[in-house]
Amino acid sequence: MAVETKVSRVVWPGRTPRPARPDVRPDGVAERGVTLVEVPIALAILGFGLLAMAPMFTGAVRTNASSHQLTNANTLAREKMEELIGFPSTDPRLAVAANANAAGPTGTTSTGSGSVVATSTVCDNDLPRWSKPSTGAASTASTSPGVGWFAYPYTRTYTVEQFTENLTTRVLTPGTYGVKLLTVVVRPTSGPFPGLRQTTQSVYVRFRDASPN
Repeated sequence: MAVETKVSRVVWPGRTPRPARPDVRPDGVAERGVTLVEVPIALAILGFGLLAMAPMFTGAVRTNASSHQLTNANTLAREKMEELIGFPSTDPRLAVAANANAAGPTGTTSTGSGSVVATSTVCDNDLPRWSKPSTGAASTASTSPGVGWFAYPYTRTYTVEQFTENLTTRVLTPGTYGVKLLTVVVRPTSGPFPGLRQTTQSVYVRFRDASPN
């Protein structure tokens, strides 16, 4: 016959019992882990969540790239606008041909109601066609100059329109004081949204002796 012996802790009178260790579980409490069935279920739920979030990251990247593209287009347009404003009224780059009230790049047929457009090559794209990022070189060649050259991502054109001082009436021959509406257009040719992030900036400039050359 087996004899069971039970040992009890003796607490002397006047002494406080030692607190139980926090890392020791009480008797009767069993430890429980993760079963093999629960692991793949948890991984599947995590996978579905990541798949749902993937388009958000892709959209954020495209939005940032588009914002960068728009910023560059605005900078190029503002640069050209400041250049045009600095020209005198008789400069050929601001001239409008006789019997016309507007000048525009090749292929332009109208700039609005009542416009008579005369195309001018000075209004055509003035940005390079190719660039080499490794050296900073640029080229206007019709075909790629070689390895390492990439198509320039923007085109820039502008129009010149003649008005009277009321800013609404178009004129073929301005008087002593005339007003010209300068409009610069920058179009992206590549990137996340080619052609959609077009930037247009316009300004009215009052000239004395604004007659065409």
